[in-house]
Amino acid sequence: MIRTSTLALLATLLLAGTDGAHAITFGEPDGNAHPHVGTLLFVQNGAGFFSCTGTLISPTVMLTAGHCVEGGGVKNSVTYVRFVEKALQGIENYPNTQAWLDAEWIRASAVIPHPKFDDYAAFPDTFDVGLVILSKAVRVPVYGILPSRSLLEQVLAQKGKDENVWTAVGYGAQGIINPFVSDEFARFKTTARLIELNSTNTGPGSSAKFTNNPGGDGGGTCFGDSGGPVFLQDTPIIGAIVSFGFTPCIGVDFQFRIDTADTLNFIKSNTR
Repeated sequence: MIRTSTLALLATLLLAGTDGAHAITFGEPDGNAHPHVGTLLFVQNGAGFFSCTGTLISPTVMLTAGHCVEGGGVKNSVTYVRFVEKALQGIENYPNTQAWLDAEWIRASAVIPHPKFDDYAAFPDTFDVGLVILSKAVRVPVYGILPSRSLLEQVLAQKGKDENVWTAVGYGAQGIINPFVSDEFARFKTTARLIELNSTNTGPGSSAKFTNNPGGDGGGTCFGDSGGPVFLQDTPIIGAIVSFGFTPCIGVDFQFRIDTADTLNFIKSNTR
């Protein structure tokens, strides 16, 4: 669910303002509830800036989606990250966007896509996971926690609504169709429910289907939330990361699972 806004457009959004009646989708502003969730701005294949979301799992390692660190087999040429509630904060104080990025953002020293990530060519086995290595440590009260293996199966097997509650956090749009159109480029959160683990679109053990509807089942994710965490209830345990969707930010979402042996091994082997 990657978003293709340029920094010029971001500056326009800052000046114009947006309707804050809805959030992430069908959620609310996060405030400082998840300071370990940040946003990415990056250049990919000579184009950009693009934006995504990610989660600190250590002071120098950010977990995100594979398509947020690589495109067309080429890693991002430059990646910046930031951990404030409103990503555009302070841009008006600088003579140009590069000065703002240099002063207010952290430039990544490296990005690492999963070695099998190939732009969804092996769909539904997407391997849509990647890491951003920061050039300096970020200290926050809590970091994202990796799940135990098969966590999603365990939650779904409990067949209870109280257990099957997930919190999605991200900097993406709050909606792209009326009456939900809004894009504040700020950190929002919402709740969602896990629907399905094994289908044509999820594959066996690759992705998971979550709700994205207003009302009793909570909300979901949209463009710019890619790579953002789907936490188990109100804990820092990451069950999945935002990956793709077929409907325009409403209906259902498909998030890449973190609770598999392959993905856990990839993350742990590159985390320090």
